Amino acid sequence: MSKVTYNELTYDFDDICNQMDKSLTDKIYDATKTDQDFLNSYLVVHHEKYGEQFVVK
Repeated sequence: MSKVTYNELTYDFDDICNQMDKSLTDKIYDATKTDQDFLNSYLVVHHEKYGEQFVVK
């Protein structure tokens, strides 16, 4: 299981992905090379769509 860093905390990539908007993840899936790149890209598109920071629960 891959690990990613967000807000200076480390998470399992699969756990954080389960909290993401699937319509957004589908748009960026092919544009990233690493799980961390994917998360970083997701943070940008999430903010663009919702106007707020992605919150991990």
